[in-house]
Amino acid sequence: MQRWFAVQHRTARHFALGIALTGLALTFLAATLLVFPYKLAANAEVQGELLYDLLGSVEYRTDGRFSAIDDPVVQQQLNALIAQKRLNGNEGAAYILNVQSNEVVWQAAATPLLFEGIVVDDVYTMQFIQTATHQLAVQNFWLKDAGNARLEFRMVVALPIH
Repeated sequence: MQRWFAVQHRTARHFALGIALTGLALTFLAATLLVFPYKLAANAEVQGELLYDLLGSVEYRTDGRFSAIDDPVVQQQLNALIAQKRLNGNEGAAYILNVQSNEVVWQAAATPLLFEGIVVDDVYTMQFIQTATHQLAVQNFWLKDAGNARLEFRMVVALPIH
């Protein structure tokens, strides 16, 4: 009778050890997913929100260019957003293009990563275009200047696919 109890006790111990190790593995997995930031990757919904957040942080100037809104809090938030999303021109990019002159009128990085030759429809809904390395969120928009002339712009936010 003692042998049967000893065998059953060993099986129960292995079962408890298995449950404990499984719980520990799940705890480490949850901690990894919650603590470490998600990989920067192209996600259409997140990318669209990022485009609108960036566009909401810049304003049109009379010289035909865009700049950060003249508010220290907004400028700090814009710089933090650019750094957090790594829109430095190496991995990701964000810029506003004057459609008529094909000139970059705002950029998130000092040396922007430009995507020339992409085919973009002339519609005012957000478009998602995929290249070999990046997914682009493109938003066309227009403004009227002081002389009531319509100015066409295109904002591009590019995030790496992998």
